[in-house]
Amino acid sequence: MCDLNQARILVTRPAHQSKNLCAIIAAKKGIPIPFPTLEISPILLDINDVTRSLNQADGFIFTSANAVTLYCSQLDDAKITRLRTKFCAVIGKATANALTTIGVSVDLMPEQGYNSEALLDLLANQKTMPKHITIVRGENGRETLAESLTASGVFVDYLNVYRRVIPTIDCRELVQLIMQKQLTIITATSGDAIQNLMTMLPLAQHDMVKQLPLVVISERIKDIAKSLGFQWISIATQPSDDAILKAVTTIIHGK
Repeated sequence: MCDLNQARILVTRPAHQSKNLCAIIAAKKGIPIPFPTLEISPILLDINDVTRSLNQADGFIFTSANAVTLYCSQLDDAKITRLRTKFCAVIGKATANALTTIGVSVDLMPEQGYNSEALLDLLANQKTMPKHITIVRGENGRETLAESLTASGVFVDYLNVYRRVIPTIDCRELVQLIMQKQLTIITATSGDAIQNLMTMLPLAQHDMVKQLPLVVISERIKDIAKSLGFQWISIATQPSDDAILKAVTTIIHGK
């Protein structure tokens, strides 16, 4: 893969998830600019809700690695053991890895698409569908999964284990890079990330930001960015750091 020629790449991932992408950008002679536009704030669950869900649900869907980490951090060993007996589905590889790290098997994961719709397609082809599914997610997540599963006769409930908040960050350095036209590419891995970026930046910089190349990880995020006025949007082939790096490299070298 070609070097990045000292291009400055904005990384908007939450701070605890940005280190690997920043590292591989630096390894390819780019200059990562970490600027988290999302902060993951844990929600403490009522232990009765956790126990009830483990007793009643025969299937779990985890929508993100954060959902796995923040849910399982609230379980004792006995509850983790109970979770291992349940049908577990995830949307992406990072989420699957988070589960397998703690010894929970992943029964279903889309091999491509990595979104709710791709998971629903797989669930529709299951010979035995769980009758009661708990979706573990961030607060105010998409309703697509629950709506479709409920329509097919599955009882669905939620455990919201985190909320997404806008970090309090000094953006003066980023503003200077934008004004001096020294920022090359923006990366965003969620709709909230790109929306929050526009909220965090002064209005005077919005037009310049929207003209910069933007790398996202799904068609849905691209649509959100387009609605905000971004003009040059590329979609990484997968929601992985390596795929994001490849999309960035393609923009810089045109191939």
